[in-house]
Amino acid sequence: MKELGFDDILPHLASAYRRGILVPFIGSGMSVPTCTGWLRFLLNLSKEAGVKVPQRAKDEKPNPPLESADYYRLADKAVVGLSSYGTEKRIRAYRKALNNEGKHEGHWIIPHQTEALARCSWPLVLTTNYDDLFIASRMKQSSPGEMAGKSRTGSAARLQEEQLDETDIPEVLGRSVEDCHQVVRSLDSPTRPILWALQGFVGGQAAPLSQLEEHGVLDKPRRLALASQMVVGHQQYQHAINAHAHFRRAFAEVLSRRSLLFLGSGILEDYLVNLFGEISHHYGPGPHPHFALFIRSKEQTLDIQFLQKRLGIVPIFYEDHGDLPQMLGRLTDAVWHPRSPAPPKASRPVAWMPDELGFSLSDGLQQPEGSSRRLRLRYAPLKPPTAGNGECVILSVGRRPDNVPIHGSQARDFLDSAHRQRLIRDTGAHRWKAFGKEEHSYAFRFAKAPIFAVAARIPSKSKTLRRRRNEPEDERRLDVIESAVATALRAADRAGFRHVCIGPVASGKFRLWDPIHPFVQTLAGIRRFFDEDEDPGIQLIDLHVFAPSVWLAIVAGKVPVMEILSSKVMKIRVNVRDPSGDSETFAVTSSSPTHVGQLEELCGLVPDRWSAEVLPLMSLEGSSTEDDLLITPTSRVVLTPRKRGRTS
Repeated sequence: MKELGFDDILPHLASAYRRGILVPFIGSGMSVPTCTGWLRFLLNLSKEAGVKVPQRAKDEKPNPPLESADYYRLADKAVVGLSSYGTEKRIRAYRKALNNEGKHEGHWIIPHQTEALARCSWPLVLTTNYDDLFIASRMKQSSPGEMAGKSRTGSAARLQEEQLDETDIPEVLGRSVEDCHQVVRSLDSPTRPILWALQGFVGGQAAPLSQLEEHGVLDKPRRLALASQMVVGHQQYQHAINAHAHFRRAFAEVLSRRSLLFLGSGILEDYLVNLFGEISHHYGPGPHPHFALFIRSKEQTLDIQFLQKRLGIVPIFYEDHGDLPQMLGRLTDAVWHPRSPAPPKASRPVAWMPDELGFSLSDGLQQPEGSSRRLRLRYAPLKPPTAGNGECVILSVGRRPDNVPIHGSQARDFLDSAHRQRLIRDTGAHRWKAFGKEEHSYAFRFAKAPIFAVAARIPSKSKTLRRRRNEPEDERRLDVIESAVATALRAADRAGFRHVCIGPVASGKFRLWDPIHPFVQTLAGIRRFFDEDEDPGIQLIDLHVFAPSVWLAIVAGKVPVMEILSSKVMKIRVNVRDPSGDSETFAVTSSSPTHVGQLEELCGLVPDRWSAEVLPLMSLEGSSTEDDLLITPTSRVVLTPRKRGRTS
């Protein structure tokens, strides 16, 4: 059989990524030479613990070579030697043992292979490493200014920018019950990206601990909890695998439902091979192939047939260590943002991707007729419609206190294009006419052109807050998107249009949330329009998606589009935390609209005893009381014991 090379599997990897099933599994090779290799780490740790090291382990090329049993014995001695240390001192010892270049905290150089992998956004990454190099590289990609030491001004503006950055910076999860639940939940629902640290985590290498905490990656309690999960010695390996059934089951879910890409030889750990074998025995072979990239020198020590037959892992060999960053860069170019135009020989796409999904409103399983109402999700930019063909466009805009729309980047770009095509005479905001007689309209029409606007906004109450964050005079509100979109559709329908194209709503520069949240609310607005309006004339709605993260979540099936379009019923995640910091997550089902007070009653909680936080934030200004906070289908509600009486 022909040996597969990287060129052979690249189209498959790209397709798997676009389906949302490709998951990197990174080992120590992804962190060298910045971090030590496994043997050097154990030697450093043994020195710190005052443990005597056999001479064979000190040799650069021991003869005969060390076996896994030798490593386990050395690791076990080092861990026992550190057992007298307090938690913080033990963490410092681990961090020091990882340091291969004597760098200070937060200034370790990120290896090229890690940078290449981190150029791409990954919903889930598994790691056996203890360091923060991948996290720091993602932070660098998301906010290069801050990583370079540039300061931000304005606390509200800072909050907004950090909210945006955090949506793409992974949080670190470990082997606790709650963390494993969150990992499994991420397989089916859109969540913040996750770095699943299977063997513990210390951090503080390429990013200062203060910065990790600032970005919501790792606060002190979580850092201590993850450090307590460090797996180094034999007993720790056995405890991690055998004492935590919830971890084995969560790992089995990932292994059976995702295609893993092993980088840095993480698969060579004996206990992982045993875990893979156990999962294969109980679940049978998974539906997706796994791949592992190895340096060619490893070929002689690998049992290729065993990897393929028993573990379902296809080994892919490369010749030189410098090849790995280049290979990962090619994968990122194929599925994310190309660094430069492709040369002629590589100009063809490496994989197909759906750019359109269609839904029809029909009874039963009958094939929909041509006149049935339809919704298309399109991964494409908005284009000006042709006048007179029954098609119009709805743009997302802001709104001034005098009820005049404010043009964001979406509206400016579209109106400029419409003006060049002579669809409109000019692009002045004075051309907008409000729909309805409300003081602050949700919908507008641009003169008599087939162009409408939706303003999912309320007037901002705080002029001081607006000045501090340099934002327009209105307030984005996640909880008004549903009614605003329905109103805008009603305006287009009454104007006689039959085909409506809608751009992303409330997803621009000053948003407080990941664009997946307003997308779901827009779907709810479409449902509301068809539910409330008797026999509307609109036959086709094209909902355009701009954000790659949103489109990939749709393609991966993480957004239940049909359920949202069909029903008000929603499942809500509620995280209840006790005074000690322990938490429990409930999943309750309700019908929208639902508010915090109703949710607390549904969970059997006394409202006056709990303080509520709804994530993402509906707005910076919030509601009059916590009980009034609206919950959307993508909301996460955190309840903590109230220390004082309820305040308004």
